[in-house]
Amino acid sequence: MKHDVQVYVSNNITPRLTYAIDLVLGNLLGLSYNITDSPEEGIPLINYSVNRETGGIFIQPEPLLFEQGIRKQDIWVALYEDIPLFFQQPPEAGFFLDIFAFAFYMATRYEEYLTAVRDEHGRFTAESSQAYKHDFLKMPVVDIWAKRLGRVLELMYPGLKIPPKEYKHILTVDLDQPFAYRGKGFLRNTAGLLADIIHGRKPARRFGCMTGQEKDPYDTYSYINSAAEKYNTPVLYFFTAGKRSRFDKNTNPRRRCYRQLIRELSSGYDTGLHTSYRSGNSLKLILKEKHKIESVSNREVTRVRKHFLLLTIPLTYQVLQSTGIKEDYTLGYIREAGFRAGIARPYRFYDLIREEASTLTLVPFQYMDGTFQKYKRFSPEEAESEVDTLIRATKEVGGLFVSIWHNTSLTGEGEWKGWKKLFEHTLKEQQK
Repeated sequence: MKHDVQVYVSNNITPRLTYAIDLVLGNLLGLSYNITDSPEEGIPLINYSVNRETGGIFIQPEPLLFEQGIRKQDIWVALYEDIPLFFQQPPEAGFFLDIFAFAFYMATRYEEYLTAVRDEHGRFTAESSQAYKHDFLKMPVVDIWAKRLGRVLELMYPGLKIPPKEYKHILTVDLDQPFAYRGKGFLRNTAGLLADIIHGRKPARRFGCMTGQEKDPYDTYSYINSAAEKYNTPVLYFFTAGKRSRFDKNTNPRRRCYRQLIRELSSGYDTGLHTSYRSGNSLKLILKEKHKIESVSNREVTRVRKHFLLLTIPLTYQVLQSTGIKEDYTLGYIREAGFRAGIARPYRFYDLIREEASTLTLVPFQYMDGTFQKYKRFSPEEAESEVDTLIRATKEVGGLFVSIWHNTSLTGEGEWKGWKKLFEHTLKEQQK
């Protein structure tokens, strides 16, 4: 079989190397390739070695892809034509950086293994990342540099054509609290009704929902679905199924109203599991929640997003892989929007502890509604420009634009008054 590109390597071919080359050439550029120590004539060549005499596009390897274990890397961030890079190449090289080591470092979240600093929920923070510190969090830098490598290949080998990447978009919706009042049971709603009377919180609305005379305020699903249809946007719903706790306010899947909702949405849209805060990285609890949703929807659950974006790399991904989950949608930051891995498309996870590529596919997201409203304290109008920047950056590399919304943030009431405008702005602007 003749490949589009061959990569000459004089060192040992390691799992890290094969993963990085597949990520850049296979996933990001859509090329077939061969890794070899004996290049063939007539096939475009990337010379990934210290031997310049071999020819081709010369990229001098960093040690990273030939190591095992984790150590502090010598990261010096520079700019070339306003695009950040590190693992720079010597002047005689044929490309600006070691794109394979660069992509590997970013995609594996290597830096997240190097610090124990975490927030109050045990999450790696955006502020600890190179992308935040050097102001490139809003750029899919791995995609950008891969695309530039593609241009260099085409210039050096005019017969080679890089296949265009198709831009796509998807709306994801987390059901942290499927209903405000429905499905809570008589005792909880009675206690809530008394609290509403005492604190002046519209007891009539709760009573109306309890008696079926009024629509539950968190039941925004018809609005979400109609808006998505209007703007030709695929929707992915994530259902909760854990026990209630301090950070888990979901409805029990045994409640008829929630069961009906799960079945209704599952019949028309892609769905997944929104694991509870309480489940953490417990294989047993995640499997239990997964089976609950499967038993109600009568569909296999293969997608997941962690509640509160509780992501501990690599443990979370090791556990999820053991459950049979195929896609995770947690990769992003809660306090900042942008490209956590510098990548704007799904890709396979590489486990630095096990030194192997995982079967789990990571689907990064670009922003979450609460990031702008709760953490950055933006107005909907202020958030629009940042959303436009992220959409534009994703379109330029032919990536996948993913936003996170909640049914509760689309009520148009209280602290979320006016935020439907940003929701519909996103759906409109993210179209091709």
